[in-house]
Amino acid sequence: MFRLSQYMHELAHPKPLAPARRPSGPVVIWNLIRRCNLTCKHCYTTSADIDFPGELSTPEIYAVMDDLKQFKVPVLILSGGEPLLHPDIFAISRRAKQLGFYVALSSNGTLITPDNIAEIASIGYQYIGVSLDGLQQAHDQFRQKPGSFAASIAGIRLLREHGIKAGIRFTLTQENAHDFAALLDLMDAEDIDKFYLSHLNYGGRGNRNRENDAEHRLTREVMDCQCGEYR
Repeated sequence: MFRLSQYMHELAHPKPLAPARRPSGPVVIWNLIRRCNLTCKHCYTTSADIDFPGELSTPEIYAVMDDLKQFKVPVLILSGGEPLLHPDIFAISRRAKQLGFYVALSSNGTLITPDNIAEIASIGYQYIGVSLDGLQQAHDQFRQKPGSFAASIAGIRLLREHGIKAGIRFTLTQENAHDFAALLDLMDAEDIDKFYLSHLNYGGRGNRNRENDAEHRLTREVMDCQCGEYR
């Protein structure tokens, strides 16, 4: 995963190289739940809208959280599946905040609605990342659900309106590289804070679709492009 917006900021506003950071522990991306309301073509967990056996109970999650704190983990990114489908996601998030973690949420954005945005805002997430796989046609095809792009954009706008830092995550493949520049334009138009460029994970349904992965040349072209060539 490349923090593309950070690199672009450094190019526009160069400054002396800072000393290497020495974090107290690793960043933990925690797939709290496998259940998801979408069936994305590149999902590395093969999630679906069903209950999966063997998942941790909320007390067990709290116990793991205590262990992570003892290991001096500074950052928890709560993910899934779709973490907003976990029945105790807000209680878990509050406890993580109380323990002093930097707490972020990794969501598909479709379940961020007027019904729950006040509670989401009350948590104080430092960051919420929403996955977009291109503009409407490409995104809805990847997510295998018509209307998912519009729902995700609506969720991002709610986050912005409530002062919550949000970003876009984009998994580059041969099928959506043509939307790369348009997503950067969308980021500017929607005043989105961050853009993450991710590679395809060869797990779950992602492995079934690995033939559509972005080859090295395409990835290099996207990183070097002036963007107009991908419009």
